[in-house]
Formats: sequence, C-alpha cells, structure tokens
Amino acid sequence: LKTTPPALASTPDAPLGLARALAPMAVGRLLRGPLLVLAGCVASASGSGHLSPGFPTHWTASCEEKGSLAWPCDLSYVEKRILIVGAHEGQEMARKFRRGCAHVIIVDKNETELRESFLDVQGSKPSVGVCPPGVKPIIAMAAGDIRNATFSWELTNIARLKLGGTPTFSWNFANI
Repeated sequence: LKTTPPALASTPDAPLGLARALAPMAVGRLLRGPLLVLAGCVASASGSGHLSPGFPTHWTASCEEKGSLAWPCDLSYVEKRILIVGAHEGQEMARKFRRGCAHVIIVDKNETELRESFLDVQGSKPSVGVCPPGVKPIIAMAAGDIRNATFSWELTNIARLKLGGTPTFSWNFANI
C-alpha cells in the first residue's frame, strides 16, 4: 500500500518532509468512508431496546422508540433508586429491578414478610454486564405503615440515607 499520493511525491518543488507530513492525511481520506459507516452502525444500535420478561406490558411504550430488540429496556434502571411498598406483593418486581442494577428499598408493615422478601431479593444477583464496573446495587428495607404520616415522612430520610438519595420511582403493591 503506497501511502504517499503521486501528487505529493518528493520533487524539487515539494521537499520530502512535506510529503511525509501530508501522507497520513491521504490515508485518513481513504479510511473516512468506512469509519463513517461503522459510526452509523454504532449510533443506530445504541438506541435499540425491548422490555425484559416480567415487567408490566404498558412499560413497553418507552421502548418502542428504540427500534430494535437487541438491548433490554431494564438497562434504563441502572443506579435508579426504587421504593417498593408491599414486601410480599412487590417481591418479584424488586428482584427484576435488582437484576437491572437498581437500588431498591422494600417497605412493609409486616416485619416477618419484609425480612423474608428482603433475604430473597438480596440473594438475587444483577444480570451479567448490566452494572457498570464498581457499581453494586443496594438493597434495603424499612418496616412501618405508610399510612402513618410520621413513618412516611421518616421513610424519605431512610431512603435518602440507605439508597444515597430520594427514590426515583415508587410502586405501592400493598393497595393502600
């Protein structure tokens, strides 16, 4: 492969140093087309998505725009703070958020159910490759009745301290 175009070859009018300096620019022009095609492929793939099994079907509305089924939408929950009320009823959802590397706090007034659900969710691990390097999803619990105004007020602070901030999303599975 000749890297110096004929017009830039060393002549009495064009010193050899100038030809060597401009040669990489000529190679860059040759590679520009394939690099632009590759960049286009990466850009179109980065916004694709589907909803992993187990999430409510109405959540797929946000995934329709992504254009492909190659990237799971639950990756959108990485490091989000999630509050789930109703330990037993929300246990499966807490597991799915944990799989997506979200920080989850489970709340229930029944401490026995809360402890069982907490240990079950804590035993599940995030999907491989979902969490960024060095990030470990937090799982926390708080026992109390959210109908109690004092507990509800304190729950905001508990979530802030245990999850590192106020919840991004909350779901009430206890039907309160």
